[in-house]
Amino acid sequence: MATGTTPIIPDLQGKRVLVTGGSAGIGKAAAQAFDANGCSVAVLGRRLERLDAVAKQLKHGVSIVADLTKEEDMKHAIQETIDKLGGLDILVNSGGVTSEEMNGTGEAAYIAAFKLHVTGNLTLIRAAEEELVKNKGAIVNISSVAAVFPVSTFSAYGVAKAAQDKMTKDLAFEFAPKGVRVNSILPAAINTEAFDNMSEQRSISKDELLAKLAPHHAMNRVAEPEEVAGPIVFLASNAASFITGVNLRVDGGATLGYWFNKAGMFE
Repeated sequence: MATGTTPIIPDLQGKRVLVTGGSAGIGKAAAQAFDANGCSVAVLGRRLERLDAVAKQLKHGVSIVADLTKEEDMKHAIQETIDKLGGLDILVNSGGVTSEEMNGTGEAAYIAAFKLHVTGNLTLIRAAEEELVKNKGAIVNISSVAAVFPVSTFSAYGVAKAAQDKMTKDLAFEFAPKGVRVNSILPAAINTEAFDNMSEQRSISKDELLAKLAPHHAMNRVAEPEEVAGPIVFLASNAASFITGVNLRVDGGATLGYWFNKAGMFE
């Protein structure tokens, strides 16, 4: 399977980065990509042991324990990051999941999805705003192609991600005069730990599950986390200095009609 390579962009050297959801998947890959560019990286999540395992792999890595659904945690997380890294230049909002709490079509599912993916990210961004404006920084939000195509089983998640993409554009418009760029990335199926749980629930192997998902992408494969980390690094760097308010699809052609023209995703 093809995998992306980490772009090395000189202006990232010495930048201070906070990556939420940094203990696994896209967040972990992003943290490693920034580390390869000479950045100091704080990885944020709820489980210290897993965060420390990632941080120890980085040349300049630290762990920040926080819950994205708790406002006070977000405020403390930004201050702790600034204290540990000496400042903050780049914020990557990669913390997000599809949980049992978000399943279904009732009000509770939508509230849970919005609390994590919309208001949680917004609270963190507002807590970091002053520091990012001071340093003319950048924000990269990790969304999903679920924001642009209908999947009934992920309705609350998809609606929340669509709202997150609109929020990205609104914040980009607001922050542009202040020198802060805000963009988002919409991945399709990525080979992360999430599919371990999903395969177990469906009583099939992870390889079988990924093989079922592959034809739903024009490139006929699922991506690796590193293939999303590359675009994240690009959007956070001065190589993208005139790009803001963009919802970039990193989806292997999944939104070129393949979701609609193929059988059910897991059939």
